[in-house]
Amino acid sequence: MTFRFLLLKYKIQLTASVMMLIVSVVLFSCNNSKSNTNEKQTSTQKDTIEPTAIKRVISYHYDTIRNDSALKVFKAKYSAAQQKIVAATNRIDINRIRVKSALVIPDTLLTDFTAYSPFPETLSNADSVPKFILINQRIQLFAAYENGKRVQFGPVSSGRKAKPTPNGLFYTNFKAKKKRSTVDGDWIMPWYFNISNYGGVGMHQYTLPGYPASHSCIRMYEENAKWIFDWAEQWVLSKDETTVVKHGTPVLVFGAYDFAAPAPWKLLPQQPNAIDLTTEELSEINTAI
Repeated sequence: MTFRFLLLKYKIQLTASVMMLIVSVVLFSCNNSKSNTNEKQTSTQKDTIEPTAIKRVISYHYDTIRNDSALKVFKAKYSAAQQKIVAATNRIDINRIRVKSALVIPDTLLTDFTAYSPFPETLSNADSVPKFILINQRIQLFAAYENGKRVQFGPVSSGRKAKPTPNGLFYTNFKAKKKRSTVDGDWIMPWYFNISNYGGVGMHQYTLPGYPASHSCIRMYEENAKWIFDWAEQWVLSKDETTVVKHGTPVLVFGAYDFAAPAPWKLLPQQPNAIDLTTEELSEINTAI
């Protein structure tokens, strides 16, 4: 075997090795590129999916109306509907937005207060319950459900510290478009719906000052009180009116307002989830259902 032949054989082997190396590099590069593409696709898919699974949290800020000029700016900045949202957020009547008012204001102001509800849109285990009212004293809000779907929502003012609204499961009993209080004859309660006959507790329209202030009744905005007046069922009594033959709409009053601490909605700028229903509150709702 000549030297020239050996050299030719060596070149052929070397070329084959180089070719194999090039092929390996190309394959690795392709696989790596494919892997990176898959990772990018997975990342893109993940980025598309994640936001839909995250609960939308509305942020809030503080604002104090220091003088008449600030009040004029406030009224010019926000529409009447938006001002009503601000009032409801602070559990007050809109006419209580005035000079020296310290307000909590949503950064995103919509026209429907329902968008700010901490109550779930649906109660999956209540789809067979025709009508159901929830009143949470801790956060001073109510919600009404029809076959498990939320159909009404708004702020309330429950009993003050000296005359607290009792917690428990009640039913709407009798109603009156206007009822005069037996405690004070000067108290006129429009769109009254009793939920405790012997306790004298009812839901009705009355001023909302931004904290629990009633004589144990549940105060509401007029539109909410009238809506419940028209929507909820009255009890059915026996002919001699001594026995309840059929209960009205169930009303669950729950949650404890802490009179020694800031109102939960006042904490929203620092704690966006301050008015979310707690595990215990959700459990109490499920138990009542």
